[in-house]
Amino acid sequence: MAERSTRQWPLIPRGSDDSGTAGVGAVYARGVTSSRTAATAFGRVLTPGEPANRALRVGLVVLAAVLTLIAFARLVAGLPWGVDLVIPLEASERWLNGGQPYLASAFAEGPGYDLPYLYPPYALPLVAPLTVLPRQAVLVAWFVLSLAMAAWTCRALGVRVQWIPLLLAWPPFSEALINANVQIAIFAAFVLVLGGASERRPGSSRRRRDFPLVQGLVAAASAFLKVSQPHVIVHQVRWNRRAALVAVVAIAALAVATLPLIGTGTWLDWIEQLRRAADPSWALAGPSLGHFLPSPLGTVVVVGCLAAVLAVPRTGAAAWVGVLMVVGAPSLHTYYLLFLLPAMLRVRLEVSLVAAMLITTYTEPSWWLAIALIVGALLLSQRRPRLLEPKTADARGPDVSAAIRGDAEPPPRPSR
Repeated sequence: MAERSTRQWPLIPRGSDDSGTAGVGAVYARGVTSSRTAATAFGRVLTPGEPANRALRVGLVVLAAVLTLIAFARLVAGLPWGVDLVIPLEASERWLNGGQPYLASAFAEGPGYDLPYLYPPYALPLVAPLTVLPRQAVLVAWFVLSLAMAAWTCRALGVRVQWIPLLLAWPPFSEALINANVQIAIFAAFVLVLGGASERRPGSSRRRRDFPLVQGLVAAASAFLKVSQPHVIVHQVRWNRRAALVAVVAIAALAVATLPLIGTGTWLDWIEQLRRAADPSWALAGPSLGHFLPSPLGTVVVVGCLAAVLAVPRTGAAAWVGVLMVVGAPSLHTYYLLFLLPAMLRVRLEVSLVAAMLITTYTEPSWWLAIALIVGALLLSQRRPRLLEPKTADARGPDVSAAIRGDAEPPPRPSR
């Protein structure tokens, strides 16, 4: 019987039952040892400061840089220069000549200079003085100003100077720069109010932007052109009500002051234009979350994300408000993903680099996978601090150079 059982278990050497048991134990022990060795090696790859982690980060940075530069070259070759500034300039010219600034026929046009004008009516008299200037001079001046605002925003978020050129080539920045989109100015105002590396900490001196008048005016600047992005003002409703009141009064005053020039009919035309823009059949609306849901559910997502801003704490607000602006955007375009950047600079560099590479692909599934990675890492970091980039738990942007060199210290272990 002993010999028959040995034939059934070829790993057990012939002999007594004790020797067979010892053979099985040795095989099991070797398996456990191999598993522990693999787990240790994997842990070193993910541990900041370890050589394996430095190699992983360098590899991801190189790959992200290559994909970013490829996407940048395609944008330069394919995008119409200054299109998002030409559209309001031409709409203002039509208005000055007694024409219709909000053309319904523009929704039938493809990408280009004939896209529909969507800014509120009070923008028409603000843009009108620029129509008498040489068009190229206006475009160049706005490009230089946008470039300066983008660089300042990166520094305000704590990005090292040597990495700013590569970050500005990343599609959310570069597309806005090439198209002359106002989103860069809005993002700069967003960071100025909600804070980046310069966010005031306990014991630090009070800055000019902490005053309600300044914060309110900057918050108004972040929302008065793109009224679907009032999230900064909503956040101030909880934490700085006087600033929120300043913002609302400033926008209302602008609307009232320009009403004699514009008339109520233009406002009604604008509302009708927004209704047309909200049509999910419009191909250029962008792959927002509501685009994939039935209309009532899409509205619930937009309103829910806006209401959730009221629950965002004051510390680290830029990251949380930014992801809510992206998830709850009524329409989603590449430069809207700029609002993910504060969160991307807060979570682990490896996660952010993978998300950045996914965004360069310009595919809807990749965009939402990138959004899910950042939002998931930010949420899980509340329980798992190791998902935060070392030395960035205070909402400063990561020192990418230090991360690549391996100078970063591992994040603290959660208390038990």
